[in-house]
Amino acid sequence: MMEYEEIEHDESPLTVDQEYELWKSNVSLMYDFVSETKLTWPSLSIQWLPSVDANVPLKQQEMILGTHTSGDENNYLKIAAIDLPYEVVGLPDEDNSSEPVKSMIKVTKKFEHEDEVIRARYMPKNDKIIATINGKGKIFIYDRSKSKSEGLCKTLSYHKDNGYGLAFNPQIEGELLSASDDTTVALWDINSTDRPVSIVMNHTDIVNDSKWHEFDENIFGTVSEDKTLQVHDKRSLSNSAQVLPVEKPLNALAFSKHSKNLIAAAGTDTRVYLYDLRRLSEPLHTMAGHQDAVTSIEFSSHKDGILCSSGSDRRLFIWDLTQIGAEQAQEDADDGVPELMMMHAGHRSAINDFSFNPQVPWLIASAEEDNVVQVWKISKKLVSNIIPEYTDLKSLE
Repeated sequence: MMEYEEIEHDESPLTVDQEYELWKSNVSLMYDFVSETKLTWPSLSIQWLPSVDANVPLKQQEMILGTHTSGDENNYLKIAAIDLPYEVVGLPDEDNSSEPVKSMIKVTKKFEHEDEVIRARYMPKNDKIIATINGKGKIFIYDRSKSKSEGLCKTLSYHKDNGYGLAFNPQIEGELLSASDDTTVALWDINSTDRPVSIVMNHTDIVNDSKWHEFDENIFGTVSEDKTLQVHDKRSLSNSAQVLPVEKPLNALAFSKHSKNLIAAAGTDTRVYLYDLRRLSEPLHTMAGHQDAVTSIEFSSHKDGILCSSGSDRRLFIWDLTQIGAEQAQEDADDGVPELMMMHAGHRSAINDFSFNPQVPWLIASAEEDNVVQVWKISKKLVSNIIPEYTDLKSLE
């Protein structure tokens, strides 16, 4: 893991602002690019959009944001864009310009939204379609290609409470999962009906997250305050769930985008757990490093074995699973386990959500409680160190 420069200070803990200044002093060592934008209101959700429009250059990347206002102001689903330097997206400078790029996030379109946007996710099979869920559990379907007055296409009502779990099936157009504090998970076909196709009622407490398997269109997972990780088969929901009891509530899960049997989960005990779907009874490996609850996790689509986690400790960790079990010098071991590739410490409040860019490897956007969105790309020096593989991820394919 990349180390920070050492500075002289006393033994008392650093304040949040001091930690931020220390992080800024090391930016040139750890990153190829960093941008920070202060929003008017916090965004609880963030997701890069794929660049599939031939009229939009790769150096301009778009993302989905939402608002969580004080209640007196209107809330919005927002489409935002950022112009990146050519070298960040791996392109030659077509303009031959030495002018610096003003890489601040700018809102390009916004749609009125009923109450706060808790989660917003685009449909992989048609990225013009975006689903959102609000604090009352109501789901909204938008078409971002339409005008702001015509963008809202459909409202889906079933849940009775707040929801954080929202995921489109990557294999089937229009199939959506939603999870709620009301303990239920709903399966929707937004192309055919306004009511859930199926309801999962296996959980006994708040369902914090729901995700589809990346390769099998029938499999999805859920995690809950009831201290279980559950894997479901939509073809036989009444008796198909694999239920794994755990010691503490889980907040998030993710299926690998490369290894069909690898799943990760994390929650209030600060640890990140890796499981083999064929043997869910105990974790393959447990990773420690966070100092508070982990609230989001995601696998990289660009490189097998790269996993990110973020949480209430203001930190985003990048894990390189191929380094599990690698030998370390004592000074490196003092900084963390060998699989801890990097810690992003640029946020000054809890991280609400983050997203890997699907087009540009190692480009990440992260949103925090204190209205700030950061866009950053890891240094080539860090990435180039990922060569030896100690963990056999092929066995999980």
